[in-house]
Amino acid sequence: MTDMDRSYKESLSIVVPCFNEEGALRTLEKRIRTAMVKHNLNYEIIFIDDASKDTSSEILRDLVSSNPSVKLIENPSNGGIFYCWTLGVASAQYEYVCLIDCDLQNPPEDIPRMYNAMRNSNYSVVQGVRSDFELKKGLRFFYSRTLNLILNILFQDFARDNKSGFIVARTDILENALSQIKSGNFRFPQTFIRIALIRENISVLETETLFMPRKSGESFLKGWSSVRAIFEIFVHDLPLGIKHFKRSNYSKRLTLIPEEFLSKNKSDTIDLPIHRRLLLELYFVTMPLHKWIIRRNSRTYYFQLLESQFFTREQIEELQLGRLKNLLDQTYRNVPFYRKRFQEVNFHPSSIKNLNDLGKLQLLSKEDVRQNLYFDLFSEKSKKRKLLKVSTSGSTGQPFVVYADKFQLEVRFATTLRQLSWTGWRFGDRQLRLWHQRIGMTKVQIIKEHLDAIFMRRKFIPAFEISESNVNKFIKTIEDSKPVLMDGYAESLNFLANYLKDRHLKTKPGAVMSSAQILPAQSRQIIESTLGTKVFDKYGSREFSGIAYECEHGDGIHHVMDESYIVEILVDGREALPGEIGEILITDLNNFSVPLIRYRIGDLAECVAQDACKCGRNLSKIGKIQGRTQAIVYCSGGIWMPGTFFAHFFKDYDSIISQFQIYQETRGMFILRFIRGVDFTENAMETMMASLRKYVGETKIDLMEVKEIPLLITGKRSPVVSMINEDFQNI
Repeated sequence: MTDMDRSYKESLSIVVPCFNEEGALRTLEKRIRTAMVKHNLNYEIIFIDDASKDTSSEILRDLVSSNPSVKLIENPSNGGIFYCWTLGVASAQYEYVCLIDCDLQNPPEDIPRMYNAMRNSNYSVVQGVRSDFELKKGLRFFYSRTLNLILNILFQDFARDNKSGFIVARTDILENALSQIKSGNFRFPQTFIRIALIRENISVLETETLFMPRKSGESFLKGWSSVRAIFEIFVHDLPLGIKHFKRSNYSKRLTLIPEEFLSKNKSDTIDLPIHRRLLLELYFVTMPLHKWIIRRNSRTYYFQLLESQFFTREQIEELQLGRLKNLLDQTYRNVPFYRKRFQEVNFHPSSIKNLNDLGKLQLLSKEDVRQNLYFDLFSEKSKKRKLLKVSTSGSTGQPFVVYADKFQLEVRFATTLRQLSWTGWRFGDRQLRLWHQRIGMTKVQIIKEHLDAIFMRRKFIPAFEISESNVNKFIKTIEDSKPVLMDGYAESLNFLANYLKDRHLKTKPGAVMSSAQILPAQSRQIIESTLGTKVFDKYGSREFSGIAYECEHGDGIHHVMDESYIVEILVDGREALPGEIGEILITDLNNFSVPLIRYRIGDLAECVAQDACKCGRNLSKIGKIQGRTQAIVYCSGGIWMPGTFFAHFFKDYDSIISQFQIYQETRGMFILRFIRGVDFTENAMETMMASLRKYVGETKIDLMEVKEIPLLITGKRSPVVSMINEDFQNI
């Protein structure tokens, strides 16, 4: 049984290996029982009789019969303390476990103190450190401190007593650490208990405890036995340990697609001419020159993603479940904010059996992130100086900040490369972007961005600078560059297409990718008909980059990047049904440094049936993006309208009002700001408003004619601005 299959009881299992300890057993049991009852803790004592030759087994059987909290495991042959630990921890029923020797050198009265120290801190493991009080400093003391120093140097640790076996820890964590040690085939595996924990990215709290003279039994470290043990540890175990623990579990934790999911005889060849393939390889090799943080690992992720997009649905869900378990386990261990949250709802990562179990967790709001970003939402293992600050403009005018680590950024980039290929673009093809190329960049970043553009054969048109006065210059840029792919803000693409349409001009890129804003159906139609090409819509955000993309058969249906994200659509706290509009939740499977789990990104989308797509990809799907939750317009009579409704409605009246914006501060009323169209008349306006009232009822509408509805600095224009703070799940 694995830790993911086991459910635990609250409080403590106490694992006690014993070999010829007849003089200490009854005293130890009584002192443990007294300490646990005094502190009102549930407990079990698991004695492992390691083939004792004295009367220990008889005494232990008597203790089992007299105390229902005592259990006994009898080894037929002597296996040693480490073997006893593994047996005891494997049979533990409680969520936390304590390892303690039977010889009474470690006071049992310290167990509740260590347990409470762990529960009241951000640590998952507490290790007892031998205090100098009444500590005998003989040869064993010298040997122990010397070994401690060597272990600290070899494994870059700062422990005072790293080989102490007096430990209180979460059962699943300790069981995993013991398993890691067991695979190393050490002569004295107990030496590496702390090393295994820190190599699994576990925080260990050291707490001072008394270390009393032995009351019974005999240590195996005496005479020539001690000399032989010391020799084997230094000559055999330490060199083996360096090799075995040379790398932490960090790289394993950051695997995108585990090897077992990939083809055994896979080839990373792609459909590129040889000179283009060489250019692609050169691009990955030279990444330090033209990328800020991303490095060559993105190549591995890119080729993995090219294969995983054609996994079966069962494979994708199995991959997601494994990555989700890994994320939740690491988050519970290392992120104080989530550890507290999980405990509030009595949730443990080991309880995850399927993807639906994610619904047991609370939703994460932007305000939660703002209030806890420094430092409770950071992983204790994150390298903060290497994180990239990601800022959004904030749809409500309040900037929002998160952080991304190197692994997440590399997967983001690999995903972007894969998705560009869905449009027919191949590496080395010309590309043109309508974007905010250099906002917020340093001089060094601008230089790197320029080098990257040369490699990618990409030209930029600054989206926020496009206007009636200079649009012809940008059209000429498009015609001269003849891009295979043109991508950019939906608003900018729509403006460009309308300009071309009104003047009967033509320019034809190979494909168009729209992003950063909602793409209304009428805008898609105008862009496709005017530019004579297909539009591929991208749904993404600054927090995550690309979340879902249209394939060649898309037309409003987006494939989710399932390898990286779990996307939920929620209505009234439940999973939305096909055809319903709900709130989007994102769980990022890549960001272990600042995890975002069930994050309320603030967008609405249509839920769609998960039937097979003609493209052959089995990635899950979401429907049309319906706007922001903050862009909901609250009308009279309890009616609410997503912001996209107004874009859809006013498309039929674009000759009456050329641009509009809904502004709302109070339920049941809003201001309609508008710019006159070429066919504007008072009668036409009245007709349009009468039609609008069929949808919004008795809502009070104040008309405000304006000369301009300005773009934001990022090139975006918001059709709805709402000052009403309402939780969508409570509408």
